[in-house]
Amino acid sequence: MARAPLLQLSDISLTFGGDPVFDGLDLVVQPGDRLALVGRNGSGKSTLMKVMAGLVEPDHGDRVLTPGVHVAYMEQHPDMTGHATLGDYATAALPPGQEYLVEQAAVGLGFDPGVAVETASGGERRRAALARLLAEEPQLMLLDEPTNHLDIQAITWLEERLGQTRAAFVLISHDRAFLRALTRATLWLDRGRLRRQNKGFEAFEAWRDKLW
Repeated sequence: MARAPLLQLSDISLTFGGDPVFDGLDLVVQPGDRLALVGRNGSGKSTLMKVMAGLVEPDHGDRVLTPGVHVAYMEQHPDMTGHATLGDYATAALPPGQEYLVEQAAVGLGFDPGVAVETASGGERRRAALARLLAEEPQLMLLDEPTNHLDIQAITWLEERLGQTRAAFVLISHDRAFLRALTRATLWLDRGRLRRQNKGFEAFEAWRDKLW
């Protein structure tokens, strides 16, 4: 019996400042999907991810999330307003007794949860946001440039962690090696149109050149 998709976008259209970003875009994310979301700078990848997360409302179309599915989104510039420390932010959505999940991620990602938010660097903030997402153990992870500001050791840890997860995820990244190692299918966003190939990022360039 076929499993229900985690998330479905149907006939999505969106315009910013009079310019169309998407027009009639469709997308289905299935359980276990490991998707690379690729496209030129300015093609709308981050905007599409925000539509998937429910943070941007399209002008037209439907976003359907299967009941009970938890989606977690890591943005490039997390808002930590109201939290004293990185650890406070990272554990805010966890039930009591689950804080150790953030502590484990903090070791792997290389940041101190006790650092004050107001003095934390951009890299420390991103690591805390990534730890928060991983600790929540969602069924679908939306990751926008997760390796930015990470050193080689942290990237290696994250790659191993994502390689072991049973959750579905969508990745936007300029780190080609990271995409090649982790993805099983590719979403190509080009001039408002989204195409899917059921092969990982390692096959993207040959596919793109064939279509062009």
